[in-house]
Amino acid sequence: MKKILLFLIVICAFASMNTAKAQCEIDIAHVAITKTWGPQDTLSGTNCTYVFDASFDIITNGGFKYMFFHSWQTGAGYVPSFPCGGTHTPSADIPTSATLGTAINSVGKSFLDFGFINLPAVSGISTTIPLNVTANIATAMPGDASVVLNNAGATATVIRRGTDTMHFEVKRITIMLAGPCGPLGSISTDIWGSNSASGVPKAQCYICNRLQNFDNPGISLQETCATDGVTGKQFTRWQVGLQNGSANPAIDVVFKVYIDKDNDGIKEPGTTQDTLIYTSNSIHLAAGGAGFASVGPVTLPSPYCCIAPWAYYGIYVTATVAGFSNDIESFLVIQSCATLPIKLRSFDANRNKSNVDLKWVTEIEDNNKGFYVERMLSNGGWEQITFVASQAPNGNSSSPLTYTLSDFNNSKGISQYRLRQVDIDGKQGYSQIRSVRGEGQKSNTIIYPNPSGDGKVNIVFEGTNSMRDVSLMDVSGKTLKQWKGVTNNNIHIENLNAGFYTVRIVNVETGEQVIEKFIVNKR
Repeated sequence: MKKILLFLIVICAFASMNTAKAQCEIDIAHVAITKTWGPQDTLSGTNCTYVFDASFDIITNGGFKYMFFHSWQTGAGYVPSFPCGGTHTPSADIPTSATLGTAINSVGKSFLDFGFINLPAVSGISTTIPLNVTANIATAMPGDASVVLNNAGATATVIRRGTDTMHFEVKRITIMLAGPCGPLGSISTDIWGSNSASGVPKAQCYICNRLQNFDNPGISLQETCATDGVTGKQFTRWQVGLQNGSANPAIDVVFKVYIDKDNDGIKEPGTTQDTLIYTSNSIHLAAGGAGFASVGPVTLPSPYCCIAPWAYYGIYVTATVAGFSNDIESFLVIQSCATLPIKLRSFDANRNKSNVDLKWVTEIEDNNKGFYVERMLSNGGWEQITFVASQAPNGNSSSPLTYTLSDFNNSKGISQYRLRQVDIDGKQGYSQIRSVRGEGQKSNTIIYPNPSGDGKVNIVFEGTNSMRDVSLMDVSGKTLKQWKGVTNNNIHIENLNAGFYTVRIVNVETGEQVIEKFIVNKR
């Protein structure tokens, strides 16, 4: 894990160079490391193994073919691969087995040697479908096949963000260090990249001797459940523990707590996908085992503490140690404390001439006041059309309850409906959104807007109770994205490039197939 951490940190340092992009056409940012296993002594007790995951962004205005990372234990015979602060000669400078790991990585040799070759251009990568680039993980060091790379069992995917950023997710990088497990200490990392199209690449850009901190301090994130003294409902609180390693000097740490706002199971600190909910003051951890701190328990802010579905989103921690450029991350913890106020069995919306008939069924209601029914027409925002009180005595029921409502709606465009459920104590949550076609629209499936001017489209299906398999294909027939077992009656798609697209919809129960086409014209 330490190894990967270093790898990530080096990347961050590389991105910080003011001239890096101009010289190399590459910046690296948003590096994150998660140790998934180890340190663990081998059965013989002579070697130590770590396994970790890493994610990072590569920002390029020209693309690249090669990118490699090499890490050493600082001071243990480390010699920079490049003339740090001196003149670099791309025709000659490239790391070799003279300093890189060649078996079980030992003192004076790098313990992390990992990289990619023949990566696709940024323009050829989807913004919605991760591209499996496992085959692009290097299996041999360019120019020196005797170097042993840390690629056994590793997998990688990449997705494009914006016009020039590739986001990598690398899983299961394994390192093995000579000798029994012990403190890894400070790490030095070299990174180099090349746009060479063939033959042995030359290090056209590089950075060297970046000091890193891998997995210290240790982070524990614990969810604790508390009970509201008035309503008796549970809600979530969090507590963070920080532990300095037993052989490490004193350190100063700042940690941040994030919510996985888009609920995709991916940690994306510093982006709009996740929400920062807490930043600590600087915490001083004494040297060695005495360096421990605990913060919390702290109640999550609303709605993440106690309102479905937000109360079930994951939370995680990033820790920054003064003097180092990388963050250390905890695992993602999925909340489980909050009690759902209701369990919604179904919610349907169907056009009936100039009306839209709404029907929803609850299986369980707990302290439920009722439902605000909200509607959004194609040319406006959400509006409240009525309130439907709970049928359950005192808002509590363990038997199915059915609600119906007919809404006069002669709009010619698409309309959307949702339920905003409200507790007796004021807490609330939203249902899924149901879309209905406009009055007089005949098509069984509607795609709008068509053409799209911003790469976003909505697909509305006929009927609300069917299960469907949906496929999105480009003009060549290549499948870009698939949705299996869709029970909602609409799908929203974003980040589409300009072009012609085909949607195939298959009714799982009947096998009936529908084909629709649409166009994206990005302005």
